[in-house]
Amino acid sequence: MRFFVIFAMLAISVVARAAAATAPIDRPCRPEYVVPYTEQCTFGYRGIEKDRSPANLQNAFGACDRAQSVSVACVKSPTRQVHVVALNALYTAVSAQSEIAMFAGQYAIAESLLREKLTVIEAVGREAQPGDKGLESARASTQRDLADTLAGQCTWKALSTAGQQQQLVRSRRYGDLSTLLKKKADDYGACARLAATPQHRAYVQYLRSVALEEGGRAAQAAGRRDDANRLYRTCLDDTVRATPDAAPTVKGELGIVTTLCRGRMTGRYRVDQPEPIDADDGKHFKPLAVPTG
Repeated sequence: MRFFVIFAMLAISVVARAAAATAPIDRPCRPEYVVPYTEQCTFGYRGIEKDRSPANLQNAFGACDRAQSVSVACVKSPTRQVHVVALNALYTAVSAQSEIAMFAGQYAIAESLLREKLTVIEAVGREAQPGDKGLESARASTQRDLADTLAGQCTWKALSTAGQQQQLVRSRRYGDLSTLLKKKADDYGACARLAATPQHRAYVQYLRSVALEEGGRAAQAAGRRDDANRLYRTCLDDTVRATPDAAPTVKGELGIVTTLCRGRMTGRYRVDQPEPIDADDGKHFKPLAVPTG
């Protein structure tokens, strides 16, 4: 997941530029383009499973953007067959684009696309048989994804304090650093409540437990032992709560955080063990790895 975070940050401008083109364009309907463009979108979407580079992400998003544009142009076609094919193609393109945006951590863009997807689902529903279970399933899964985009936006906002944290570490203002990290942990707690699935919620709770451990370590470095122990105890409570629902890789990292919080609270680890909090040369202090999942 650490790779995912770095990758997503690199991809921000890539996806944002591509997303600017998602607005429907007033152009003539070209029925002969609908299926080929949709196939290109599907091919590009599948390709990101093997190639996660920003360039490939941009290409996949762009292919789906072209498919969406030509589909929008043909949805209102008076020819029934063209209309149906275009509506299905539009659903495919918007679904793929929203997933690519979520994959890149572009949650605001994904939210916009998912709201558009709900509009497409409603349009399909007006022409489907009443009580269509497939539509109900699609609507429910889209609503879950939409909730996850809100949790994702919340999480990115909490992550944005990284630069401020580094400044406090460099200036050895550990008391202020602990206060900032406690607030960050509280923010993660609010984000976790927005998550639509237990696994996603567990992952955000993992991020919260990391902030609590680091906040406790900062309080300990500032000589505020009671504050440090309160943060460590909360950290332990959180890891117990998150572990049952966590993905396997996240469970492993939760185990590491548990060991650290317990070790620091009992005195097994000093504030500078296993690595010092105030080493900022990029060699000695290494924050916990963020896992995939």
